[in-house]
Amino acid sequence: MNIALTGHSKGLGKALFEFLSQKHEIIGFSRSNGYDIKSPFDRKKIIKESKDCDIFINLVHNYYHQADLLFESHRAWSGEKKLIICIGSNAANDPEFGKGDYSLIEYRTQKKNVLTMAENLQHSFEWPHINLYEIQEINFEVDKENLNKIVDIYERKIFKK
Repeated sequence: MNIALTGHSKGLGKALFEFLSQKHEIIGFSRSNGYDIKSPFDRKKIIKESKDCDIFINLVHNYYHQADLLFESHRAWSGEKKLIICIGSNAANDPEFGKGDYSLIEYRTQKKNVLTMAENLQHSFEWPHINLYEIQEINFEVDKENLNKIVDIYERKIFKK
């Protein structure tokens, strides 16, 4: 399968890129190779260059632009039997997360925004399907395995493998 991945050059994105590349064709998008999701122009480039992908992993967080990219990629793939995996955080639903820290409250609100966007899109459209995955707080091995299972289930469902 062909998979697009944002944030592929560091952290979880790098680990996923290396892991999923063993079995699938991966296109990586990050600032290190000229794609910044803050830029509407770069988001359009990402979507255009991902048009032949089966799965889009929306990992990178950058203020509210993760939700922008989710919305724009979903609209571009409207009606297509594709999968968008949106990486969320359990911080979004934890009222105690960031208490007393403005930057953490801002992060929590941004992650809540992407969660709300994903839920609204899921409720309104059948395809592309959205799978919201909450990271395991920097446990890359668990995240890689869980995300690989999501990819495998989708591959079997769509391609009847």
